[in-house]
Amino acid sequence: MQLYFGMAQWHHPAWVGWLLLPQSANNRRLADYATFFNAVEVGSSFYADLSNEQIENWYNQVPANFRFSFKVPQKITHQLTSNNLKSCLDNLGHFCELIRPISDKLGVTMMQFPATLSADSLNLIDSLCSHWRLSTPLAVEVRHLSFFDKGKNERALLKTLADQGKNRVIMDSRPVFSTVADSESLLDAQKKKPKVPCHPVLTDKHPIVRFIGHPNLSLNDHYLEQWAKKLIEWMQVGITPYVFVHSADNVAAPILAAMLEEKIVSYCPSYQPSLMLPSLQQQESLF
Repeated sequence: MQLYFGMAQWHHPAWVGWLLLPQSANNRRLADYATFFNAVEVGSSFYADLSNEQIENWYNQVPANFRFSFKVPQKITHQLTSNNLKSCLDNLGHFCELIRPISDKLGVTMMQFPATLSADSLNLIDSLCSHWRLSTPLAVEVRHLSFFDKGKNERALLKTLADQGKNRVIMDSRPVFSTVADSESLLDAQKKKPKVPCHPVLTDKHPIVRFIGHPNLSLNDHYLEQWAKKLIEWMQVGITPYVFVHSADNVAAPILAAMLEEKIVSYCPSYQPSLMLPSLQQQESLF
């Protein structure tokens, strides 16, 4: 049974002195992070061009069992139209070649499409997916509500991904929208995070779950229970999920990951835990 756990970043000021060594240089924080987690979302590739030197430096900081989940650049996913499809395909090819040298440490790469891209553009998503040049897995995240209709549009998306052997990114933002915003961090999260239905449907063997937790940790318990059972169900049939845990300001995201893994262990004692974090009591004292 294999499960990859990670955060949306490998450095947070609040983690220094807990997960990150105070004496570590900023450009070595990834090495500290990788002693606890075996995967990470790389969001910087979404916003800016990365250099070969950057990627090589990251590669050299992590062990062989660590996995990077890069985001495909937004200049591809957020500028996708019929008129510039060729340009997007060319840019996707360049991106594949950029990360190819670290293929042995690549996890599931994510294509995150904007909320403006509706089911009418499924053919464009299909074209991008079909031009994925790497042997490592790819996952698609859609945000337009037409893809969540539990009808013909969603079925068409699921079929497209399944036919191509591509995964679906499952966004679970239910916790952050479960209450009114009573803090600046929660208000900011409710403004920025997509409010889409959570449909945990598989299309291939490496689904990505992006869990956005509520800053009141106890309010996440119900959702974590659901995910623990679902992840066990998947792993028992040979699925290898990637779980990236966020929180309103990401300070407590590692705590949520530990809470989730504890629930997995409680329901499935044969599961071998991978998170070696300080005890939950110690963690809570830091925040």
